[in-house]
Amino acid sequence: MAQYPELTFGMQAVRKAGEQLKGKLLVGADGGISEAHMVFTIANSWRDSHFLPMRSIFLSTTYKLRKLKIGGDMAARPKRMASIRRKLRESSTKLDQMQDLGGCRAILDDIAGVHALLDQIRHDFPHGIRKEWPYIDQPKLDGYRSHHVVFHFNPRQRAQDIYEGRRIELQVRTRLQHSWATAVEAVGLFNGEDLKHHHGSPTGCACLNSFRRSSHMWKGVRSPKAFLNDSSASRR
Repeated sequence: MAQYPELTFGMQAVRKAGEQLKGKLLVGADGGISEAHMVFTIANSWRDSHFLPMRSIFLSTTYKLRKLKIGGDMAARPKRMASIRRKLRESSTKLDQMQDLGGCRAILDDIAGVHALLDQIRHDFPHGIRKEWPYIDQPKLDGYRSHHVVFHFNPRQRAQDIYEGRRIELQVRTRLQHSWATAVEAVGLFNGEDLKHHHGSPTGCACLNSFRRSSHMWKGVRSPKAFLNDSSASRR
């Protein structure tokens, strides 16, 4: 285990840490190791073990975009600890079963690129697909649209075998769909409300309803330029 410092703790310890993260954690006053310190050490260790799989899926997806000449950008980042704790509190998900401790995002120029990338991933990709959530064709109730794919990490070298099975999420969306999701977060941040997770005042919820009603506009738009052209034409 010394070769993999992020894998120091066993699964039983990870599951226990996940349960403890839901509640208040005690801070030691006697100079010893506090409960909070130990729980966060274990939880961060488990999250960090998803970095290598996340990077691998990021690079594999980037390669597919270049090969298919699909316009767009890629991003990747681990889930923040505050988001992990909120998800553990608000759902039945366990820490060791969380699908998005490592997440990648493909923000593509148009919906054609989204479909092309997803087709390629389903037919030729080094990592197995565990599950898909087609939120573009079947948006969430708040209007959120993005296609989510959760991968099962397949090691390509023997040295990576210890990471086998790590779950990494890839979100695929258009630039307009990304702008919509970013706008919801920005309005929530400006108002000091968590609109993304449906926590807000009546005014905030009214804003979210407005976003929901407008989200259908982003489903099949070919590109931002096409959207602007179509909008201009409709006003004539």
